[in-house]
Amino acid sequence: MRILFSACPLPGHITTILPLALAARAAGHDVVVASGAGVVAQVRRHRIEAWAVGPARSELAGGGTAAERAAFFAHSAARRAEDLVPRAARWGPDLVVSETAEVAGSVAAAVTGARHVVHGLGVMPPIGVWDAYAMHVDSLLARWGGEGSAEAVRAATYLDVCPPALRSGGERIWGNSLDLRPTTAPGGGAPAGIDGLPYRDTIFVRSGTPGDGRAVLAALRDLPANVVVSADPGSYGPQPGHVLVSPDVSLASVLPRSRAVISPGGPGIALAALAHGLPQLVLSLEAGDADAVTHAGAALTVPALGPHAIERAVRRCVPRLLEDPAFAASAAWVQVEIAAMSPPDAIVRALTAEGVPALR
Repeated sequence: MRILFSACPLPGHITTILPLALAARAAGHDVVVASGAGVVAQVRRHRIEAWAVGPARSELAGGGTAAERAAFFAHSAARRAEDLVPRAARWGPDLVVSETAEVAGSVAAAVTGARHVVHGLGVMPPIGVWDAYAMHVDSLLARWGGEGSAEAVRAATYLDVCPPALRSGGERIWGNSLDLRPTTAPGGGAPAGIDGLPYRDTIFVRSGTPGDGRAVLAALRDLPANVVVSADPGSYGPQPGHVLVSPDVSLASVLPRSRAVISPGGPGIALAALAHGLPQLVLSLEAGDADAVTHAGAALTVPALGPHAIERAVRRCVPRLLEDPAFAASAAWVQVEIAAMSPPDAIVRALTAEGVPALR
């Protein structure tokens, strides 16, 4: 079977769909992942064919507000469809898997007549965003002459990577869903020097900006714990012996060694930390998945309002995460829920089984 995966040009979005793409390839299917040029190298490192379609993330003006993010995704999808739809039509996929924010994949499925599955990224978007989402889908379908409508996209099978403890009540956009265990794609080996760190406990840090990362390190400098930062070392300068700054730190290599995680709280890193039973400190400017993790008792969330505020928050919060067993206990409970969800290979078998036209 030919399976096309389509994602926005954001590393966290690619990281979330990669495990299913790898499972599909391992099952013998012909797999392609399509996204912006800035992230396809991340896919090709796993020896999966990747199409560079549409703009790279660096070419688009994003933003922090909900309206700015919506405009970013809409503009990104429209430009990506210009490359993706004709190429998909030539290739002829049997199944298209597009992540929640990726509308171009929905259009490619409609134009090619392929079955369509929506891959969740974290907490399912609230029902209140559906009207705007549907309007954008219908506009692109009209542009490309695809059969169907936004309501057909809503009827598609949804792969829900969000564990039950993090889900909100009320009406869901996608009512027809399968639980998919969030996992991390295998990466390279552990970063050089990690085995020589002096302390028993390790804190993993993924910062939003070098300035935020330096503020985190300033707060952790005197804490008796190792600190591993996924970043370009050139942006940080010399560090003490218990701090390791390394580029491209794979989650699969560092999370099993960690006791806590500090990050901006994107769904990829948030769910990966929970899959390892790790409490988290989320430095965020917005609500979303981070709030769900916090409400589940597995995280503390503070606003990322500049380096000084970040440093104060990290000094205050990290000792609580390490010393109060309630955070680790809550994270462990969500870890159990995640372990009970269907692994990627089982979902591939379900999606590709004969006689299951759309899993509806």
